[in-house]
Amino acid sequence: MTKQRRWRRASEREGSELAARGAGLRSQRLEELFREELNSVLDVEVSDPALDGVRVTRVELSGDGSRARAWFVVDALDAEPASAALERAGRFLRSRLCDALPVKRIPDLTFRQDPAAQLLEEEPP
Repeated sequence: MTKQRRWRRASEREGSELAARGAGLRSQRLEELFREELNSVLDVEVSDPALDGVRVTRVELSGDGSRARAWFVVDALDAEPASAALERAGRFLRSRLCDALPVKRIPDLTFRQDPAAQLLEEEPP
């Protein structure tokens, strides 16, 4: 194998590793951006009483970016009404993300209650 071929293979490997890390960083930035914007929309534009006290704690994007799972916590003890209200408001929230963010494709949203955040709230000091 010639030096040029070895160098080319090494640079191709480095390029693919950088591309993989770059996609991961972009995904993390988008997740944080979606989380912030969802919380903003929930605070300002949503008037459903079942969504009072709902906070999005994190967002997970799928590998291809077509789906996003938003994890939430609720101030109330019963999270079922908030979960149902978030599912009803999912299309509205997605449309607000489309309006607010300069992203070409906005993922489909699903909502899950965040058990980790609630465990932290229940622990005594």
